[in-house]
Amino acid sequence: MFKRISLLLIIFICGYLLIEWVPIEHPFVLSDFVITLVLNPLKFIAAALAFFFGIVCSGKFIRELRDRTGIGWVRHFRWMIQLFTEYIGLLIVFILLFQIGWEHTLVFFSLSLLYGMISVEL
Repeated sequence: MFKRISLLLIIFICGYLLIEWVPIEHPFVLSDFVITLVLNPLKFIAAALAFFFGIVCSGKFIRELRDRTGIGWVRHFRWMIQLFTEYIGLLIVFILLFQIGWEHTLVFFSLSLLYGMISVEL
């Protein structure tokens, strides 16, 4: 359980750092966005690493949840309660990040979900 809580914390921290380090101004102008990233290369590289690491951790968490949900239908009721709390934890992380920056969170979790579904081992 500690492993899953630490993964949720890492996902939240990486998502938060991505939101803080990659500014999106309103109204969105692509040229201003690219210029901001080019003028701050260290911040861009740090944000890209946080984005990549967060997607990998989130994809791993989603893949494990999917695998364990398939097993949980066959197993005991206790497994289902633990899986339910993990789903709620992931939902809470998503809601918190969504409140901070919805554009970043939408891209972050969409790519994480895609990566988690693609990396399923049969």
